[in-house]
Amino acid sequence: MKYSVVLFDLDGTLINTNSLILASFMHTLNQHCPGKYTRDDVLKIMGEPLLDQMRRFDPGQAEAMVKTYHAYNIKHHDEYAEAFPHVREVLQALDQAGVVMGVVSNKRRVVVERGLDLFQLTPFMKTIVCIGDTPEAKPAPDMIFLALEQLKAVPEEALMVGDSRYDLMAARRAGVDAAAVGWSLHAEELKKYEPAYFLHDMRDLLRILDTEKG
Repeated sequence: MKYSVVLFDLDGTLINTNSLILASFMHTLNQHCPGKYTRDDVLKIMGEPLLDQMRRFDPGQAEAMVKTYHAYNIKHHDEYAEAFPHVREVLQALDQAGVVMGVVSNKRRVVVERGLDLFQLTPFMKTIVCIGDTPEAKPAPDMIFLALEQLKAVPEEALMVGDSRYDLMAARRAGVDAAAVGWSLHAEELKKYEPAYFLHDMRDLLRILDTEKG
């Protein structure tokens, strides 16, 4: 098997929180910058660390906007979050095959752990690296390096799976192969970053690993 380690982004990759994220942003923007921004403005920057995103909208209110976002996001998390098809069955199959897995997310640990627990994905993860665990978040490679260090793995044996350009950029900078997911809101854009693989279905990941046994 070419990859003994698979690292996943969470939101937009393993669980569908797109509606939650967009609702949280629009609630925040309507409260702090009414009538100024649209859903399309949010889509352009999804995947960046939250504070950086808010600074793009209004540097003077960024920290207050993060607090508003967090409050709305955690309150409505479970009603908006959904499972992407075949995620749990694929993770279970990878686990049974001896693949070591982890999550590398630009979100807060409390929300990451809540999402993993909600869909019973936590037992499959041997490490969870979140915003604040390293000096820089994705697209810097720091979070991937930390995950590999915790898993006692090297870049050559790992695959990073994600739904945003920040995942692919971080993987490239860390020397790790990347797989982009076709269910991303940014699917067409991701092809420009030339990931090693493009997943149209979560089960494609099993086929990639199976065909590279040897």
